Amino acid sequence: MKQFLFLVILFLGAYAQGQQQKNVDFTTAKVDLTLNSEVKSISGAVVYQFKALEKTNTVFLDAQNMEFTEVKLNNKPVKYEVDAKKITIMKKLKKGTKHALSFSYSAKPKQTLYFINETENSSFKQIWTQGQGKYTSHWLPSFDDMNEKVEFDVTISFDKNYEVIANGILTNKQIAESTAKWHFDMEKPMSSYLLALTIGNYQKKELRSNSGIPIKLYYYPEDSLKVEPTYRYSNEIFDFLEAEIGMPYPWKVYKQIPVKDFLYAGMENTGTTIFSDAFFVDEIAFNDRNYINVNAHELAHQWFGNLVTMEWWKELGLNEGFATCVAAAAAAVGDVGEPQRCWQSEI
Repeated sequence: MKQFLFLVILFLGAYAQGQQQKNVDFTTAKVDLTLNSEVKSISGAVVYQFKALEKTNTVFLDAQNMEFTEVKLNNKPVKYEVDAKKITIMKKLKKGTKHALSFSYSAKPKQTLYFINETENSSFKQIWTQGQGKYTSHWLPSFDDMNEKVEFDVTISFDKNYEVIANGILTNKQIAESTAKWHFDMEKPMSSYLLALTIGNYQKKELRSNSGIPIKLYYYPEDSLKVEPTYRYSNEIFDFLEAEIGMPYPWKVYKQIPVKDFLYAGMENTGTTIFSDAFFVDEIAFNDRNYINVNAHELAHQWFGNLVTMEWWKELGLNEGFATCVAAAAAAVGDVGEPQRCWQSEI
């Protein structure tokens, strides 16, 4: 069985060879973001490192309806063009050379980055992203090409009274008079569509897998009594999938965050699943609707879709098919069903 899954991973990996920009390879990104919930805007300073695989005259980033300033290549001003969908850098580059592209930008996204502001009847404020599809480029100049995998290290500035959550390990939090800066280190490359951030009023419960991975379960303070039924079997599902897939969990931490008015049941951002808070239930409602299948499905995507990624959106069924099958295998965890495996025997 494990040999079968390794063959599957190698097969899917074959889809990850092409690039939308075959002449260049982006490797790392340092991203420093500031969000303004009052005007629903985002601004940032970004530094991308990349290598020219072949000689080329242009390099571009997908960027939806953004304004740019201080665009530099290797710390020198560079000619660039901006349209409604991208920024294009105009510069002759030699094969094998390495470069740093830096810029500042701002945007007021109409989708992908969602703000829930305070109202007369509620003091609740929340911000979250949904990048699957060609959508992260609405809030961060990045890559609609799923195979341009980059190590993203992200710093986010916001009101210090709220919790900020993003991909990767939180390495530092700097608190000022009214704001704070959260620094997240991803360590491994990932597709842009799997970048995520969530900001809100959260507390968390932390578990640890048998393999030592921190599992962070976020919740609204008023929902403390719903934490156990909502996240029931989370440890068991995690340990089961690691053993069944036969490959260690590929990231350093796993976070699960409920949000209001989410577009889907859940989304498997790298190491950071965002899901609809409609699944946050008490002991009684657990019997009618619970989070177990969504929990297993989104976790399975951390291998099938996040670690290995299809070439383009027309192959989305590869992501979803394997995640669905592996989640079905996890149905036996906690006596919540019969195992239904995607495989019949070892090869």
